[in-house]
Amino acid sequence: MIKEYTATVKAEVFDGSEEMVARYPIRHFPKSDWLSEHWVLDIPTPHDDYFTYPANLIKGQILVTRPDGTVINMDPYDFGKLFPEAQ
Repeated sequence: MIKEYTATVKAEVFDGSEEMVARYPIRHFPKSDWLSEHWVLDIPTPHDDYFTYPANLIKGQILVTRPDGTVINMDPYDFGKLFPEAQ
């Protein structure tokens, strides 16, 4: 049996700006002698003993705010396949 679900999601392309880092649960790691500049998105997990999952975040990925308020990151190709009307 196929069920159809509808919900409103907010989506935004990640550009690496300080404004986006402040607005979302993102940790920024500036360039150092050892590592290049990178970002991590903290995604909540349903497990009590592990509160967030640190997902690597790359400029150009889509930040999707789900109806429950959690934020996930998606590849632009996957986002386009899931939400073709958004292109």
